[in-house]
Amino acid sequence: MSYKKKVTIFLILCAIIISLIRREENNGTFSDFNRGYINWLIDTKEVKAEPPSVTLLRISNSENSVFQDWPPSPIDYAIILKNLKKNGAKLVAIEPLMAWNDAGEGLLETLRTASLKYDKGELLMGAIFQMDQSVFGSDAKFINLLNPISNISGDIRNIPEFTMIDPLPDRRLTSIGIPFGFTSIDMAEKDKENNPMKVPLLARIRDRVVASFPLRAIMMEQGIDSNEVKIHLGEKIVLESGTEIPIDSQGYFEAFTGLRPEINKEDISILSLPMEELDKSQLSSLSNRIILVGIDTEKDQIIPFRLGINISNAERIALSIATIQSNLFIESLSSSFEYLIWISIILIGLYMIRLKRSKAIARSLITIIVYFAVSMVLFQSSNQWVSPMTPLSLMTCILITSWALCQKKEES
Repeated sequence: MSYKKKVTIFLILCAIIISLIRREENNGTFSDFNRGYINWLIDTKEVKAEPPSVTLLRISNSENSVFQDWPPSPIDYAIILKNLKKNGAKLVAIEPLMAWNDAGEGLLETLRTASLKYDKGELLMGAIFQMDQSVFGSDAKFINLLNPISNISGDIRNIPEFTMIDPLPDRRLTSIGIPFGFTSIDMAEKDKENNPMKVPLLARIRDRVVASFPLRAIMMEQGIDSNEVKIHLGEKIVLESGTEIPIDSQGYFEAFTGLRPEINKEDISILSLPMEELDKSQLSSLSNRIILVGIDTEKDQIIPFRLGINISNAERIALSIATIQSNLFIESLSSSFEYLIWISIILIGLYMIRLKRSKAIARSLITIIVYFAVSMVLFQSSNQWVSPMTPLSLMTCILITSWALCQKKEES
């Protein structure tokens, strides 16, 4: 077969492969494969970054639980806040909803008194936002507690929308100005996001954009107000301190799973121990800049992490905070760079099909090995990656074409 015919067949196959792979990638068919590929890249990376300064204080209903009631009552949280203040906590972020239907006035007043011991910027509450097109029930005064961000470029209609906060944190806490951020958004229609480690940092109600619980915690840690935040949708969030967080057009970013071992996790029961009974690790945990109090029961560990392991929303929040603190962000290469990779592989293929079969196959296999090595080096140096599906499919096409079309002897 002439080289011209082989080129024609090869290029037609490449065009078919690219169109099919891109269609399936847009449909999320390869999301699990890509997730596994990213995890492999993370496993090969030697983390060289500022260690995170966040501790997850785990609230659970285990047999050794220090709580008499479940879920914990206002008096339980009052004791937690009192003990953390005594231990010198710099910023306490409470993930569970601080709302009760049947709590006594005395218990709620005790919680309010414990909260008043904290200065402005030292206490943050979580809330769940609701999305229901038939209801727009969030009061303006509560929206102000969310500290809306106004310096935004891009189409805010892509940002996840909410219409109400239900339930609201207890009025005794909001009345003294304790800020809160959303820990999740209950959508009427679930989105099709296939990567559980992609976390929303922004939400909007009508034309007002607010920060999520993790982003708000970072802002409070750095002493930054909403007017010191710039949002470039599809690019990054820029804080006055110089921190830059890459985001997509919807305001999502990806938490770095490789930081999980770096996060301090302690049971809430350590707060009941005298300081002299705490070991060095526990003392170090309580000295971190952000103390995240979160529900971490087995029932709440429903978010797929990796290798069959599930984590709670509280741990995902801790991972998000740690990612921003350590400046370890995973970014996709630009489309133009991705197209350049495809063209390079196709050009290599056009060279391969000129060779005899044995040489073409051997060099195709070497090309695959080199591709993975370069991908690993790229991720090590810049945390950037590109989906391997199209490149691998093109290199497989080179292998098959070399086997089927190349002669055993070199063409004269």
